[in-house]
Amino acid sequence: MLMMVISFSACKKDFLDRKPLGRYTDEDIPAGSYDSKVFAAYAILRKNGFNDHLYLGIHSYRADEAIKGSTEADGAVHGEMYDNFQYDATNAGIATYWTHHYELIIAANEIIADIDSLGLNEPAALINKAEAKFLRAFAYFDLVRTFGEVPLVDFKIYSAGDVNVPKAPVNQIFQLIDADLTEAAAVLPLQWEPQYIGRLTSGAANALHARTYLWRKDWPNALAKATAVINSEQYSLVPNFGSQFRKNGENGPESIFEIQAYYSPTLDLGIIYANVQGVRGAGQWDLGWGWNTPSAILEAAFEPGDPRKIETLLYTGQTDPLYGETVPAGLARPYWNKKIYTDPADRLALNNRFGRWMNHRIIRYADVLLMAAEAANEIGGPDNTQKALEWLEMVRARARGNNASILPPVTTTNQAELRDAIRHERMVELAMEEQRFYDLVRWEIDVDVLHAAGHTNYEVKHRLLPIPQAEIDKSGGILVQNPDWQ
Repeated sequence: MLMMVISFSACKKDFLDRKPLGRYTDEDIPAGSYDSKVFAAYAILRKNGFNDHLYLGIHSYRADEAIKGSTEADGAVHGEMYDNFQYDATNAGIATYWTHHYELIIAANEIIADIDSLGLNEPAALINKAEAKFLRAFAYFDLVRTFGEVPLVDFKIYSAGDVNVPKAPVNQIFQLIDADLTEAAAVLPLQWEPQYIGRLTSGAANALHARTYLWRKDWPNALAKATAVINSEQYSLVPNFGSQFRKNGENGPESIFEIQAYYSPTLDLGIIYANVQGVRGAGQWDLGWGWNTPSAILEAAFEPGDPRKIETLLYTGQTDPLYGETVPAGLARPYWNKKIYTDPADRLALNNRFGRWMNHRIIRYADVLLMAAEAANEIGGPDNTQKALEWLEMVRARARGNNASILPPVTTTNQAELRDAIRHERMVELAMEEQRFYDLVRWEIDVDVLHAAGHTNYEVKHRLLPIPQAEIDKSGGILVQNPDWQ
């Protein structure tokens, strides 16, 4: 039996009553459907290369908002790698990251090739193909941001040697990403029936496409894709900012794309994402490894009274209001990532402290609103400026709630001032959600910001990681190292 978690019911049933969806036999799969292979591809997203502490090294604590965390001695080599930018092509993190991303690409290629070769045109098969194209584009966007030029493998693999191809130019990789996401957006449904919540939608494809266009400073296309998500009216901001990061807030109205997890005492289809970031304490506070912790810079970035601060940072030595637990004093770090903080009732019910049941949020609606605001402001003009202000205010108003004394609306129509306001809002709204480093890079302020944060050895070359040495060695000279790391 093939098992794949793709959703949870939205109803408020007891946690242990929920069963993993997507557990199918061949008889359950619709005619003309490649669901089984697609669910197996989704399952690859649960692997460490998309969720673990070294994934977070690449995506999170290279920024100014986070640090490696834990104790100084724990994983010190990875702290040197990602906090201090002493890149090492033999680092285990980049090897796992590379392998699991290409595993997803190869699985997607097989689905696409098989559907094409059989000439399947039933709606179910076309949706499966579109899901595979999204997953391939998602993996390649990670790879191209992280390594730059990488091998472009867009065909079915029959033997290991098939994948041994030279690196492709970045623009060629983006051509594939654009084609894949365009088709995915055109074919995927706006929404799924409740039993399939968590599967990819056209909104997810457009949102990811907007993110890729922002990366390339293609403001008109970024705005078009982001507004397509907004105009679909499928998403909304949840009233309580922090609620969407709780277990019962998963796959809610603000969710666009999450890596799905499920855990019970008898069935572990979970992910390590919350585990590696959980508070590193003892006894009931042994919640994880304590990696990827907020920095003092992030703690100071919130405006006075911003409710998002207490929903983002869990403080050592203080009683947190969410569940009334007191974090012990004297722990290795002053702050922890509260966005992965687990409910003690779930820990008790599941007889597990490590949060393997927590989904990994990849794209949510607030991010799309801020992407639209940024693109509109960069294009400029009175109409676009007004739209940018409106979208920015939607995010700030949700955070403000009924307290008119905090987070005043941004009213400036000066492009540079509005740009700074949107950038600040991205930092505090999306804090610890693995966007900050790539934002700094695409804004081309990474050197200045990271130097100001004390990372004075950071250089432009550190935007890209070296290609894993093991992959170069296996290629027999076909794959060459990035120029800055030869």
